[in-house]
Amino acid sequence: MLGWKEIYKLKEQYHFGECNGGWNLDSYPELESLDAGKSITIARILGPGIITNIHTTQHFIQDPELTIEQRRALCARGVILEIYFNDNPIPSVRVPLADFFADGCLGQAEDFTTPFVEKAPKSYNCFIPMPFEKSARVVLSNETAHNMLNYSYVEYEAFDSWTENLGYFHATWKRFAFQLNNDTNHHFFHIDGKGHLIGRAYSISTDEPMFRGFYYVMEGNNEIRIDGEDEPRVDYLGTEDSFGFSWGFQKLFNGIFNGINYVNPAKPALLSMYRFRGINHIGFNKSLDLRINWSNDWTNNETFQKRISRINAKDRGWIDYATTYYWYQDKVGYEHEPLMPVNERIKLILRSNLDK
Repeated sequence: MLGWKEIYKLKEQYHFGECNGGWNLDSYPELESLDAGKSITIARILGPGIITNIHTTQHFIQDPELTIEQRRALCARGVILEIYFNDNPIPSVRVPLADFFADGCLGQAEDFTTPFVEKAPKSYNCFIPMPFEKSARVVLSNETAHNMLNYSYVEYEAFDSWTENLGYFHATWKRFAFQLNNDTNHHFFHIDGKGHLIGRAYSISTDEPMFRGFYYVMEGNNEIRIDGEDEPRVDYLGTEDSFGFSWGFQKLFNGIFNGINYVNPAKPALLSMYRFRGINHIGFNKSLDLRINWSNDWTNNETFQKRISRINAKDRGWIDYATTYYWYQDKVGYEHEPLMPVNERIKLILRSNLDK
């Protein structure tokens, strides 16, 4: 792929290509439409080559019985993006559509752009380069009971030969809730193999009054252990700092590498943020493991302990995370967590603290 440092160079052989998908109301009536319960292939490319751009609409449901919020939620997490390389039956990418494009909190994020992914007016774009040796297949699956209008395309470049040091792009998604207190040390993510992490996007929600503004939630230390180390190689002292911010999540900010693209302190409190990495990606030779640890000196002070103990005794203090990770590795495929049913995925909050 042509990078900015070599965009001025003329190549002897440059094989650019594009595949269309989803929209059968124009020049290609044979294209599959994204109907209820259906999976469609929007690109099937033979290698060696590299995907350079994925574009897709923010989908539209024509059902007057649904509210705007219901339509948005179904389009955000009811459609799954999968990418398969080299005919591997296990996808390297499996993420709900909006979450893949860091459009957190059920598609409520502001429009933003980065060199990696972009939420543009009524559309999504991915600029992450995805090399492959034998083949690439990009699939959208509509897991809802509603037909959706869709137009997608994939741009790519063909290679003359494959280079062994090229990494395969991967992305995965997981949503979970847990009771947060000053003893919480929660495991978030693990990769086995050789590669490097290039980003993550989180959506966080809670209706716990103590967590209003995420002032307690942010205090967990983000610990990254590399290649099986006992102690973390990387230990960010606060989640907001690990995403490039300080003193909490004060307001919207959409930068090219770091962003808070949705924040709402009301009940439930909602937060969406992303961090991407270029030359400062986190490399690993055997494995990478991420935990967030709230059992630190800051949260173990007497004031926090008393307050958190009181709310835990009432079965309160629940926090909800939806997480997406982006990385390259030397092999194809990843054992993704099973996706929860659509009706669970589209909830603003998995576990409520109200009336307890």
